Amino acid sequence: MSYFMQHVLFALFSFGVGLFFFFTAQSMPDSARLFPQLVAALIFLLSFVMAFNARRSAPPSGEKARINAVRVVTYSLMIAAYIAVTEKAGYFVTTPLFMIISYIYLRAAGLLKAILIAALFCGFIYLLFVRFLNLPVPLGLLEPLLGA
Repeated sequence: MSYFMQHVLFALFSFGVGLFFFFTAQSMPDSARLFPQLVAALIFLLSFVMAFNARRSAPPSGEKARINAVRVVTYSLMIAAYIAVTEKAGYFVTTPLFMIISYIYLRAAGLLKAILIAALFCGFIYLLFVRFLNLPVPLGLLEPLLGA
């Protein structure tokens, strides 16, 4: 299957996820409906952009991108471990660790940049969801320090 076709199929899948969010949101109360609809609109937009960019930046037909199956399985196991321990250890313990390890493992950023991104992201999430919106976030080990 061609590079372009793979990206178009994934864009169609993403569009389908957006449709699911959009139609699921219709059954929610008015006060809860807006965020899923915004997420759906963002997914629609990004799906279109993904397909457009795939057409624009498709590699020559002779090149074939290789997928490193070991790295994919390892990262999938990292995600599963993150999900498994978040409730017990707490969101603000596991998320920064997962983000830092992910950035380094995927070679997306150096250690200092990964720490800075994780700290800023978690600080933003804490202020928005815990302090401003008063929504429950699994605090786990930090419950004595961050709990109200």
